[in-house]
Amino acid sequence: MESRRFCKHLIYIFTFHKTVSIDFVKSVYHMCRRNTRKNKNKLQRDEKDAIMLRSNPNGDDLTMEKRFAFIGAGNMASAIIGGLTDKTAADAVPEAQITLFDKNPAQYDRYGTGFVRASSAADAARDADIVVLAIKPQNYAEVLDELGRTDTHGKIFISIAAGISTAFVESYLGSDAAVVRTMPNTPLLIGKGVTALCRNKNVSDAQFDLVEHIFASRGATLRLDEADMNKIIAATSSSPAYIFLMIKAICDGAAAEGIRCDNLRDAVCNMVIGSAELALRSDKSLDELIRMVTSPKGTTEKALEVFYAAGFEKTVAAAMDACTRRADELAQG
Repeated sequence: MESRRFCKHLIYIFTFHKTVSIDFVKSVYHMCRRNTRKNKNKLQRDEKDAIMLRSNPNGDDLTMEKRFAFIGAGNMASAIIGGLTDKTAADAVPEAQITLFDKNPAQYDRYGTGFVRASSAADAARDADIVVLAIKPQNYAEVLDELGRTDTHGKIFISIAAGISTAFVESYLGSDAAVVRTMPNTPLLIGKGVTALCRNKNVSDAQFDLVEHIFASRGATLRLDEADMNKIIAATSSSPAYIFLMIKAICDGAAAEGIRCDNLRDAVCNMVIGSAELALRSDKSLDELIRMVTSPKGTTEKALEVFYAAGFEKTVAAAMDACTRRADELAQG
């Protein structure tokens, strides 16, 4: 292969250049050799990924073969680990294959003794195949600076922080680092989460499928272009807080009306679950579903009139816009 490329280059050189030095010819030859080796390595990686994907089209049994490092061991890390170690799953990861590091030792209390505890972020990532960066956005630079001084070759780095781009991670770990950016939400804690994902150019299809499989074990997933990752935060990641606020407001409103009921919160939460399930299963538009509940001159119509007069929809849109703008600010550092 490289000899054919070398000959083609020489034909071009002697056709369009009258004189060339022997050193120049040698440089062309070595360039061909380097390109050939580079392409050969890429083909080998692609073939390895293809074999892995063909034998495990749904990601089954892939995670149990990997070693994981979690930098940060808080709530979101705990939720992801809960899915990885779920013993009802065919590809459950043994605790001994998961290494934890957190600057706050109290975070380890929620984990069993089977997990490995590291002394530093670099120590945790050293033998890992997949490194989950489960830390606050403001701590990324410090942690990535430490990891960037280690061997990151062959590892997949998963970011779960708002506003942290794959380019930002690459700027510390190197342009060849494989980075998957995710945006999960807190219902991941009970296996009902929604996680948006995107990847940089260094992540193969098989690797991306594997990472998606990890989050799919704890809920729904959504693949996006990175340009949309800051925007989706307002819709699926920060939005559980809006729903909790709505539940609280309804409970407070019911209490203000004089309702005294021990399981009022449960009833309101089940109303939200039932409404969401109906929206998921129905072929009707959301406007049609609203009309289903709203009888002319009835109680719901009066309630909605107050919402509309207060600019409810505009308020939600403004809140989502503020959320996105903050994500953009975090991305700028």
